Amino acid sequence: MVRFPKILLGLFVAASLAVAGCNEAPTVDLAEPTTEESAAPPTVDAEPSTIAAEPEDKDKDKPAATEAQPNATDAAEKDPKMMAVSIYVMDETCTKFQPESVEVPADTAMTEAVGKVLERHSFEAFKLSGYRVNVDSNKATVDLRLSEESERQFLSLSSCEQQGLFGGLEETLIQHPDWQVDQVEFTNRGKEIVL
Repeated sequence: MVRFPKILLGLFVAASLAVAGCNEAPTVDLAEPTTEESAAPPTVDAEPSTIAAEPEDKDKDKPAATEAQPNATDAAEKDPKMMAVSIYVMDETCTKFQPESVEVPADTAMTEAVGKVLERHSFEAFKLSGYRVNVDSNKATVDLRLSEESERQFLSLSSCEQQGLFGGLEETLIQHPDWQVDQVEFTNRGKEIVL
């Protein structure tokens, strides 16, 4: 283990000499390697060494910087607390809702659950530009923002599509016991959606 960094250093010096060219290469005596421990490895004048010059006892206790970065990133991505929420999606026969469990961030669970229901209901030529969820007492208002580029309106959705979209959102909000929602109202940019 003690000779491993010296071997790498020798390879690095040899590669540096090859890149610098024979005419400009500094004179380095590679024929007589030393067996003594040196405080710092020798460096080539033209390029600084990329091998760490820390004492060996520090290297054993400390992970390399490249190993620490992914762990820090993973911890940041897993930082938000996740929770399982049931969303309700219309079955293929358009007769009943089926619960589906999804993972959402706990601090924005209601809004994210609405987003998951909307993802399941993408209809041809029907496009939303966004949505908002507001709860006042036990009444939730879901403001669906129809995109100006949408070729279809809320009224042009089939009865099954309307039932799947609005019914799925309503079931998702009402059936979750922690949210205590008894009533759901739907608006489009603040104006009530009448079907």
